[in-house]
Amino acid sequence: MGVDVTVVPGTSRFDPDDPGWRDQVATLYTALREEVTTPSVRHEVMPNAKGTLDTVVIALGSSGALTAAVACFRSWLARDKTRTVTITWTDDSGKEQRITLTGENIDRASLQALANAVSGRFGSR
Repeated sequence: MGVDVTVVPGTSRFDPDDPGWRDQVATLYTALREEVTTPSVRHEVMPNAKGTLDTVVIALGSSGALTAAVACFRSWLARDKTRTVTITWTDDSGKEQRITLTGENIDRASLQALANAVSGRFGSR
């Protein structure tokens, strides 16, 4: 039993409907698909937006999957300092947890809560 996480890319540079931004998001999803798992993509209608907000759900079924996901996030965030990735998951007590990563804060400390959630699920088997 792993941890399902929702990944929402963001930017302060582009409009969410901008085709260039959508291409950048697709690049992240492709990397996650190749390195981690087959993600499921949700399309949520956002108020005052022309299109939808795409979120991806990935299953982190092992510490190796977490390592691969972090590598994808690091690589994608490093290409543009205006990018962010918000990761959301539900912890063992049913409470929603959320972290937002930038190219400047994707370090071990910022990911510790997610790492604990993944390792905790494997320890409870």
